[in-house]
Amino acid sequence: MPIKRHSWLLLIVALAVSLASMPLNAGSGSARSANKDRFIARPESISRDEAASIAKEATGGRILSVERKGNSYRVKVLLKRERVRTVRIDARTGKLK
Repeated sequence: MPIKRHSWLLLIVALAVSLASMPLNAGSGSARSANKDRFIARPESISRDEAASIAKEATGGRILSVERKGNSYRVKVLLKRERVRTVRIDARTGKLK
């Protein structure tokens, strides 16, 4: 019986040491996830190709040109019956203006 008691004591000590060596994180999020978010590359705006794709999907026409003007893209689209339409797209969100 003394050997089993000794084994339990060693197990408890090992568990206590391992728990004591774990870092404590304050707050609801962990420090690792907070640091990970800092290193994720996030594009500040959509690309010209994405703006053209959004305009084409919205109008069904053929893209003639894409120009960046400040915080938006101006996309000229050729519609049916040779009609040209200019579509403005927010460069940050990709939404039609």
